[in-house]
Amino acid sequence: MRVEMLGRLRLELSAMQLIENGGWTAYAAIRSADGGEPQEQVSLLPYQRVVGDAVFPSEAAALAAARRVALALAAQPQMRR
Repeated sequence: MRVEMLGRLRLELSAMQLIENGGWTAYAAIRSADGGEPQEQVSLLPYQRVVGDAVFPSEAAALAAARRVALALAAQPQMRR
């Protein structure tokens, strides 16, 4: 899992490989970094598969897609409160 801090937001990005075809899927979560320990952080976007049913050719491509989605969601005003 890759973790990036964006102001007071913690972006958690990951990719999982599919058994059936070897492709990769993108996952992301956004949490408030205001709490100290991870269990104290508020989940603004629960950890979930993002980019619908898209399958990517590599782990790097899936992580890049997860990052794009997380950044777009983090830029929304309701996430910035």
